[in-house]
Amino acid sequence: MGIVYTDKMTGEEYNELRLSVDWKSLTQGQAERGLAHTAFVVAARDGEKIVGMGRMLFDFGYTAYLGEVIIRPEYQGMGIGTEIVTRLKDKVMEAAEQGDRIMFILGAAKGKEGFYEKLGFKVRPNEFSGNGMSMWRVKE
Repeated sequence: MGIVYTDKMTGEEYNELRLSVDWKSLTQGQAERGLAHTAFVVAARDGEKIVGMGRMLFDFGYTAYLGEVIIRPEYQGMGIGTEIVTRLKDKVMEAAEQGDRIMFILGAAKGKEGFYEKLGFKVRPNEFSGNGMSMWRVKE
């Protein structure tokens, strides 16, 4: 049958993919809210099985943040991640207006920088940009 791409996935499927790559799961509500407030989602399926996903947060101005790309380990290296990122970037550019200049940014998982470099992203710091930074907090 082959891999089919769609813009639909559930919070349960999102957590299933997160766990498949040893990331922490989110609460069901957190997963569903995150997906609901994401500008663009691309999900990859092998039949009914969710095998990959990516999501893009876009302000519809100039900043598009690639939230994450997750591919089940047994499906990595098959071009699925590249297809997902390409589709997400295309969706942003379709939503942009003529002449808009869009900054695509992301925080790569450790060891995955090379994947994104092949897709045109630049490692930071570089001559134009400082280090990326992040912080986690938990609401008690």
